[in-house]
Amino acid sequence: MAKLFLKKPSKRMASRKRFKIEKKVKDHNRKLKKEAKKTGKYKHHTEKPISVPNKCPFKEEILLEAEKKREQLVEEKQKKKEMQKQLKTGQKRKLTDSAPGDTLESLAAKAAKRSENFVPTTKQVIDNLYERKEASLKAYASEVRKTIESADIVFQVLDARDPLGSRCASVEQSVIQGGKRLVLLLNKIDLVPKANVIKWLAYLRREFPTIAFKASTQEQATRLGRAGSNLSVTSSKCIGAELVMKLLGNYCRNKDIKTSIRVGIV
Repeated sequence: MAKLFLKKPSKRMASRKRFKIEKKVKDHNRKLKKEAKKTGKYKHHTEKPISVPNKCPFKEEILLEAEKKREQLVEEKQKKKEMQKQLKTGQKRKLTDSAPGDTLESLAAKAAKRSENFVPTTKQVIDNLYERKEASLKAYASEVRKTIESADIVFQVLDARDPLGSRCASVEQSVIQGGKRLVLLLNKIDLVPKANVIKWLAYLRREFPTIAFKASTQEQATRLGRAGSNLSVTSSKCIGAELVMKLLGNYCRNKDIKTSIRVGIV
């Protein structure tokens, strides 16, 4: 006769049901503890007695030392508790800072003193802002100085809408004093009329070599096109890039540089 193999029922259950049971057990245990505390039947954590074997020759001395050590630990715990209480009370006093005999006038005077000490005046705020501004200006100046010192040729980018406003005379002087080549790059020529661009180029070329420039507005990330030197701003290609590359090539040939040059952009 074939034996019947009956599968035992699985003890697995849904997580929702298991968490529900665990929660009920925790609540039940908490309830029992509360009732035990009320009735006085709650068993507190009792200290374990010090056990020393009878065969030990110095049993009594060891027990005495252990008792002393335990007492010291208890005293240290009490001291720590007292210190924490004192700190808490001190903090509360600092926060309130009001004695039982203080009046409203005395409290108002104390509040005014605190505001004088902690709230900065408008003059202090302005001074702090000026200090931060000066620090940031110094940092930028040092970066520009480093760029000029390390570069072989420096391009100063000007905005075609306001070329004189975007020029910096101190930068130009430092470039010339350092014996470096300075080139002006008149950028954003597509945002102003063509006649204005031609006039500005004629004006700026009296002092330094100037190139009209327009960045590429093509959507693709690679194979960006370059337009010629004509000022046809209708195309989305970059204008002025060919002139920049030619100028750099001429500079390399004049200085007999065959490896590479450093270009600084301000």
